Amino acid sequence: MESQVAGKGKVYIVREDPKEIVLTAGQDSSFVRLVQEGYRQATRSPLIFKNYLYLERGCYTIAAVMDESVSDQPLTIKGPVIDLFDPTLPVLSEKMVRPGEQAYLYDLGRIADKKQSKVLCAAARIYEEKRSAGHYSFVARSPSGTENIMRILLPSKPTAVRVGETDAINEWDEGSHTCLLKFVNDHKGVSVQIDY
Repeated sequence: MESQVAGKGKVYIVREDPKEIVLTAGQDSSFVRLVQEGYRQATRSPLIFKNYLYLERGCYTIAAVMDESVSDQPLTIKGPVIDLFDPTLPVLSEKMVRPGEQAYLYDLGRIADKKQSKVLCAAARIYEEKRSAGHYSFVARSPSGTENIMRILLPSKPTAVRVGETDAINEWDEGSHTCLLKFVNDHKGVSVQIDY
């Protein structure tokens, strides 16, 4: 196995036909040993095998637990998080991801400014946001007739919520300081005004 420095890391070169590693019984274990040795040389630590993939980007977390792996243990992700794969956008204190499942979460603990009102997730595009003391407004646009569900971060519980010319449902979650808002979309835009 050869190695070459590449930026801040190393590239290890194995001069074998990848097809042979896959098609020859037992070759995969020797290849895994090479990867373990390369990792140990580069980091001075042993390579630890897990049954999940986990990625954080900003406030987002993506996770997948394999059902054919080193264990059948679920992955537990501590919250509070918004489950973006659940159409009801629940706020969870923790999310358990079982083997064969994936998760796409919005981690409320990683929000930089929790005092600023903002739409965290929505089934619409958000335009014309305006903020002032005790007031937040915006326009939501999405295909007409589709259902919009969104979760909005607010400094305190809303005292009034006005949503265009349509009926809306709003629910306050005190623990996360978020308002769940549901209404029917309009491609021309739906004006939302919130007092808190």
